[in-house]
Amino acid sequence: MALSACGGGDGASFAPPTGNTHCGVSVGTLRITGNVTSVHDGDTITVCGESIRLASIDAPELDQAYGQQSRAHLAAMVLGQSVTVTYAQKDQYDRVLGTVFKPDCSQVNLNQVASGAAWYYEAYKCDIDIRQRQAYATAHAAARSAKKGLWATPAVAPWVHRNGVEAKVPAACPNGDGASN
Repeated sequence: MALSACGGGDGASFAPPTGNTHCGVSVGTLRITGNVTSVHDGDTITVCGESIRLASIDAPELDQAYGQQSRAHLAAMVLGQSVTVTYAQKDQYDRVLGTVFKPDCSQVNLNQVASGAAWYYEAYKCDIDIRQRQAYATAHAAARSAKKGLWATPAVAPWVHRNGVEAKVPAACPNGDGASN
C-alpha cells in the first residue's frame, strides 16, 4: 500500500488509510492529502505536484460552452484549500484518478455534477459502488431537470466533443452492484 502526502508546512499530513472507505464512502485505498495548487479545468486539479483527474465525472472542455465556468466553479471550491484525494489507479496520462474530499467530507466530484458543472461519466460506472453510482445519477438528473449550470442551454458531452461519438455505457457491472474492484 502506498501513501502519499506533501510536506513543507503547507498543512499537508500523513494519515493512514482506513480500509477502503473515507468519510463513509467506498473508495480506493491510496491517499494524497494537501493543498490544491492549481485547477486545470472542471475535472483536473493539482495536489502535491500530482495531476488529479476527478473520477466518475467529465466536465466540459475549456473550449466548449460552459468550460470556463466549470473550471471557475471547481477553483472556487478547492483552489488553495486542503483536500484528501482517494484513489486506486492512474489513467493513461499518468494522472491520479481520484475522489476528492474537503475536510468537511463533502465530495468535490459529486458537487461538480450536482451544480451542473460536469456530467456523471456513466461509462465508468462499474468502477464505483452502487451507492456512489446512485448518488451521481441522482445529482446528474436533478441538475439537468433544474437546468443548472451547463444544462441551462443545449449541452454537448465532452466525450462527444473530443471523439465525435457517444461513450459506451455498460449494461451491467461484473458483480451486479456496480463495483468491479
